[in-house]
Amino acid sequence: MRTPLRRASGVMAVALLGALSGCDKKEETPPAAPAQAPAAQQPAAPKPVTVTVLVTGSASGQLLPTAAEGEKPTVGAAELLGAWEAQEKHCVGQVKADGAAACDKATTLALTIGDTWSGPAISSFFYGESTATVLGRMGFAASALGNHELDYGREQFQKNQQAGGFPFLAANLKVKDATLGKGWEMPGAKVIDRQGLKVGVVGLTSRKTVPTAMPGRAEGLEIIADEEALTSAVAEAQKAGADTVVVLADQCPSDLRPIITKHPEWKVSLVAGGRCAQPVDTKEGNTTFVSLGRGFDKYLRASYTFDASKPEGEQVTAVETKVVDVPADAKPNAELAKQIADYKAQLDKTLGEQIGFTKKGLDKSSEQLGQWVASAIQQELGTDAVVLNRNGFRAGLPAGPVTKGSVYSVLPFENTLMLLEVKGEDLARQLSNEQAVFAGFKAAGKGKFKDAKGKPLDPKKEYKVATVEYLYFGGDGFEFEKLDPEPGETGMSWQTPVIEWTQKQATTEAKPLEKAVR
Repeated sequence: MRTPLRRASGVMAVALLGALSGCDKKEETPPAAPAQAPAAQQPAAPKPVTVTVLVTGSASGQLLPTAAEGEKPTVGAAELLGAWEAQEKHCVGQVKADGAAACDKATTLALTIGDTWSGPAISSFFYGESTATVLGRMGFAASALGNHELDYGREQFQKNQQAGGFPFLAANLKVKDATLGKGWEMPGAKVIDRQGLKVGVVGLTSRKTVPTAMPGRAEGLEIIADEEALTSAVAEAQKAGADTVVVLADQCPSDLRPIITKHPEWKVSLVAGGRCAQPVDTKEGNTTFVSLGRGFDKYLRASYTFDASKPEGEQVTAVETKVVDVPADAKPNAELAKQIADYKAQLDKTLGEQIGFTKKGLDKSSEQLGQWVASAIQQELGTDAVVLNRNGFRAGLPAGPVTKGSVYSVLPFENTLMLLEVKGEDLARQLSNEQAVFAGFKAAGKGKFKDAKGKPLDPKKEYKVATVEYLYFGGDGFEFEKLDPEPGETGMSWQTPVIEWTQKQATTEAKPLEKAVR
């Protein structure tokens, strides 16, 4: 009977111990609940951002403020960049290989439509390298291939492209003969990121790029149909993640409108180009079509609202476009202005080179001065005739050494030479213009002309004629644009053949220039 008693007393002892241990507590405190982990913070939804695409017309080497004959003054590259910095918060500096801007968090994307460097001596004298370098400094990220990009040959083109640091795009230019066209392969599209917005940039060159190129510079190349080119290039851009597509064209946007509007799936938001008879600024569907001129006096601003929180394909919520005039008093970017001034100093120094000698000089109003210029151009280009205008001659040639600068003093305006096919009866009408200065024919009575061999001008024959841009587009009442709507564009300034011909004559005091001009 002892064993149960021991068990009971043990139980009582345990109970008594428990009671004694809690005798000072008024109330039993329940055990604390385990601490809970803080709720995970949800990332804030991305806010809509604005990305501004800035598009210029053809730079055409217009680095300095200029006033071409018959036109109002325009601003230069440094003035445009200053305006972009002040008005658009544009990032200055050459873009990186992938198109990224030189600044972190840049919100602008600078593009241009092509025909970059053929024009004033400050560009053409350096074979376009000065302009390419300046555009790189301005932060351009891509350009369409203009037909004048080929003017200085393949090696110089590649050198200029490297200096600028941005690609030239030409979806419709293809190499058909790898032996002849090697080195001219062009990308059709590039996708560039700004603030998460991926812009697919597609380039189209002019249909004249191959047929009007200087001899030997477009061999092995061909131009394919725009729709075929766009179909391929847009697909490439979309495969790379483009949220929207911008088309840059060295052709009139109106010509592309029928193609673009029937392909809404391409998501082309903007088509910018040039070469239009009348200005274009219109919108159809979700696409804006805008034409731009030459130089830097105006640009296109396209503001994109991008909302990454929206479903893919719907993240571009708005696009607003406006053609902006650059103020004539725009404060230039100081560093770029200095760089351009350095090029100008080099140019001025080089133009001091002597190329000939005239004993008596050539008076501004003399027939001999006009013959010197017109005959030099005719012989260098190998045309049947050259037609210039008296108003284009602004100084005579003083007696003594003739320098390259002398030529620019006589011919101060920036004009490029164009080649035309003109019927004899139409040519006779142009030669009869009271402003005409010409070579290849001589007057033989009212409205009648004979060539150097005394043969009368044939009214039905097609003649190869060279003239300058100013006259081609109707300056001084000339009608060349109507007579040949598809001229050949040499990309050569009219001073160049005059300088080259004069150098070849090797004139001296004993054999002066006036004896070489007949």
